[in-house]
Amino acid sequence: MPGVYGSAEPLFLLLFALGVEAIYGGSAIIERWLPRPRRLMAVFVRKFDGALNRSTQSSMTSVLSGGLSVILIAVIFGAVGYALSLITRNAPFLWLLEVFVIAFCLDHRAHQVRLRRVRKALALKSLVTAKGELYPLVSTLFRLPDLNRLNESQMAVASVGGLARGFVTGFVAPALWYGLLGLPGLFVQQAVHQGARFYRQRHLQAPLEQNFSKAFMIFDQIFLVLPDALSALLFVCASIFVPGTSLGQALARFWRGKRMADAALGGALGLNPSRPSDSNWRRELERGNLVVLIAGIMGIGLIAGAVLLRFAI
Repeated sequence: MPGVYGSAEPLFLLLFALGVEAIYGGSAIIERWLPRPRRLMAVFVRKFDGALNRSTQSSMTSVLSGGLSVILIAVIFGAVGYALSLITRNAPFLWLLEVFVIAFCLDHRAHQVRLRRVRKALALKSLVTAKGELYPLVSTLFRLPDLNRLNESQMAVASVGGLARGFVTGFVAPALWYGLLGLPGLFVQQAVHQGARFYRQRHLQAPLEQNFSKAFMIFDQIFLVLPDALSALLFVCASIFVPGTSLGQALARFWRGKRMADAALGGALGLNPSRPSDSNWRRELERGNLVVLIAGIMGIGLIAGAVLLRFAI
């Protein structure tokens, strides 16, 4: 348990941070003013892009420059995370600071709230509002003009995909890397993900020469392999408790899908992205939200079980 002078069980701090994020997550007013670490990370990504990414570079030089950018950002924020860990573990009461830093790197509750707004807007036939709420969930997958061309059922399928990605990147990935490597691991993962997100959005809006961003994409995929697989397993297990879902389809698509979590959730709901249902999208969204909610409870239960096991040992 946390002590007066900062000694704390990291997984207990993670549970505490999940509780904090559950309180403020999804509140646009609060989140607008939160000092999120990823905002500073995004600034560094843009600065290094401006300093190292030159259109006159050869392909190999561009790849090497992008690799250097990833290394510098990882070293900087790994060092920041390590320094914060030393301070919060050895100064009175500053373990609370670590709790809030972790919470500011999570987006579990925020994604749930945003999807609820999308569902409400679709039910009210307010497509403009629905697209505005949905875009942050799928901004690395769709350009805004492409999103504007989707109908209700297609938006429902996109919402399910965004919900699955949000679960991976907003909950499982930060929780897993913090649990394994503490604040240094969490900060490095978040910084690399912000870089990959920055370049995915830029390539969607204006496809450019992509050699510079290759290192960001590769390392982001490495950091997301375990969280993606764990999220898919949680979705498969959660689908057992949701009526109308298909455990068999979830397992089958899980093994075949490039994005395992998206494939598992889509399989559990029986979604066909190429031929979305025009009549059952409300039920699909409700069941998808329920699967993700139960998967989140299972994930928190696993963390709590690990805390108890650590204390038992």
